[in-house]
Amino acid sequence: MSKLVVDDWGQCKSGKFGSLRAHVEAGKLSEESLYAELGQIVAGLKPGRESENETILLWHRGLSLSDIALGHAMLKKGELLGIGQRLRYA
Repeated sequence: MSKLVVDDWGQCKSGKFGSLRAHVEAGKLSEESLYAELGQIVAGLKPGRESENETILLWHRGLSLSDIALGHAMLKKGELLGIGQRLRYA
């Protein structure tokens, strides 16, 4: 890989479920060796791929925004196909 990008560096490096925490603790990964957070690329603060030969590893823990977008897409597809049912929220 040419660049390592994460969705949230704070979540990746710490906490009980820090997916990259072992690499951080072993000194294999640091904030300095990390290329960017996804938001920095989306906001244009750092470039994404800069050549055809470059590969980027995106390591994500999952953002709640992704859950919302997926839920919306599933709802719209269900409506389009005429399937599903409404549940009463209590």
